[in-house]
Amino acid sequence: MRILITDTGMIWNKDNPFLEKYKDILIVVCLDGKKVTDKYECFVSPYKPVGLGMDNVGIESGRFKALASVAKKLNSHLRYYEDIVFLADNEPSTLYPYYALKDINGYNHLHLVAMPPLRFEVNAKTTAFKELVSDLSHLDSFLFYDINKKLDKFDKGKGLDDFLGFVTDDLGNMLPCILNGIYHINNYVSSDSHEKIKKPCFFDFASMKYVSLKNGFDDIDISNVQKLTTELDFPVQLQLTTLGVLVDGPSFPNNDEYVKDRVERPVARFDGKKVCNILRDQRLKLAAANNIHFESEECPSVGPCAGTCEKCDREADFLREALEKIPREKRVYPEFDAESEVGL
Repeated sequence: MRILITDTGMIWNKDNPFLEKYKDILIVVCLDGKKVTDKYECFVSPYKPVGLGMDNVGIESGRFKALASVAKKLNSHLRYYEDIVFLADNEPSTLYPYYALKDINGYNHLHLVAMPPLRFEVNAKTTAFKELVSDLSHLDSFLFYDINKKLDKFDKGKGLDDFLGFVTDDLGNMLPCILNGIYHINNYVSSDSHEKIKKPCFFDFASMKYVSLKNGFDDIDISNVQKLTTELDFPVQLQLTTLGVLVDGPSFPNNDEYVKDRVERPVARFDGKKVCNILRDQRLKLAAANNIHFESEECPSVGPCAGTCEKCDREADFLREALEKIPREKRVYPEFDAESEVGL
């Protein structure tokens, strides 16, 4: 496993005390063109400030273009077939390593922990954030920490530094749980189990664990919420390679299997819960309009799900079979405008 942060992070940075126990697997990507610490391994981008050192935000910025120019070199630092965890925060530039590597890294498992800019920050940051997370299809897992919802519940009498300190502590305390979950996505859940978590996954805050996007509802059990742990349950070490080849190398799928996997692979959505609720409501309306006895339990998920899962598919299949028993001329289809309802 490797953990990547940048020198520009507000939460995840070289001074974050929660990262010290992971120093052997942590890389600081120095976007400002100079090494910032001797505590951690650094990858220095060739960025050179121009003029007063002001820079845009996003993929048109000088900092991103400089990192993109050496993306293959950064990729070579990550070895083969390891879990690569990108820790990003409300500063959009912390997403640059993920965006620079997502299309060229074909051998590692990519995992992203992200949050949006604070709502009162400049619009350019929000625009850049949306651009940098516009494609999540390369991820094996995604955790979306909604910092603005945390801000809504924070003591209004305290300042921004207090709030950022709270977020740092909150995420720092969650980090072992996050890393344990990521490790077990690609490894057996337990020594007596041969079931693996189906990828890709999202972190569900209702059950405090990673959940398969495909399984969705079926994987969530809020009656057995995973408690936070302060310790990792796997060894923190780099994966061994010999002349660039794994000692225990991966088996690669044939081309047909790869294409099938990419086509059927679900993708996390920030508005996944909204999509889920709208589609569920539409199924209920369809059943009621056709006098079909139909029950649907609301999904308890709190996280960036795919908006649909195997439970949704089962319900859709049930309604499809029920409708086929009704003469075509008597079927009723409630109006549904996907563009206005879901924003598609």
